[in-house]
Amino acid sequence: LPLMAGTLSSAAALASAASPDRIVLITGSNKGIGKEIARAIGSLPDHTAVLACRDAQLGAAAAAELAADGCSVAFSRLDLTDAASIAATRDYVEASFGRLDALVNNAAICFNDPTLYGKVPHTPFEQQARLTVETNYFGSLAVTEAMLPLLRRSRASPRVVNVASAAGRLRGSPAIQRAISDPALTVAALGALMESFVSAAEEGTHLDAGWPNTCYGVSKLGLIALTRVMARDEAAAATPDGLAVSFASVDPGFCATDQNNNQGHVPAAQGATTAATLAAAGDQGGGAGMSGRHFYEGREMSWTYGVPLA
Repeated sequence: LPLMAGTLSSAAALASAASPDRIVLITGSNKGIGKEIARAIGSLPDHTAVLACRDAQLGAAAAAELAADGCSVAFSRLDLTDAASIAATRDYVEASFGRLDALVNNAAICFNDPTLYGKVPHTPFEQQARLTVETNYFGSLAVTEAMLPLLRRSRASPRVVNVASAAGRLRGSPAIQRAISDPALTVAALGALMESFVSAAEEGTHLDAGWPNTCYGVSKLGLIALTRVMARDEAAAATPDGLAVSFASVDPGFCATDQNNNQGHVPAAQGATTAATLAAAGDQGGGAGMSGRHFYEGREMSWTYGVPLA
């Protein structure tokens, strides 16, 4: 099923997408959406899901559970905010498999208003910003950059799938929207934008600076923008005899997970389907058909969520 059409047939694509010995690393996969992505990948013939999460005990338990269910899995402890931990996971993947075929950046943190979901400790906004952005944006970027050399050794269609959110829809002042959507945006410039939000949030001036009032949303907006920037850069750098790494972002929907005290209306397994399909797709669509695009429920959608570009 070619991805160029902008749609995905989840069940059919997962069933037919198997390529021999496809290795997929999924961050934040000890529970919730990440665990269900790992389950979907690990249950496919000739696919191995490498679970990665910060808590070694929970990650090992999740891997053992999936293995008992017949999935092909492995596990590596990974803390997105720790460079040594990222390097250790890279070394583990290289030593165990020699390459990586797909990376799913799923790990994220979110501070919720306790009046919204209950049972969530309150953290002041100015204290949320740096940890949220450093984990969700800069952490995912660091993992991606560490894994790119292994992805370039892939036998077919190396891919990075970034799990985003509707919270990351394009918003903010016209100036910020123009900066984020600039076709010439660079990774360095995007990082500077993310840092400017953190600094403004810590000073209590983010609203005056034109940023939306959500640390999680800004981190996911950055991740969606990063997908587009890295897709463009990787395509430009590809050699005629080499495989370019493709990049896509995915909105899993409002899933019932611990992150929202299980208030979401979408089961985690359902929310995981599109990301798993893209990561497992092998040669389908040649990878280029998905690169730089944003997906929701198996179909391509506007990364701006309908907001016209300024």
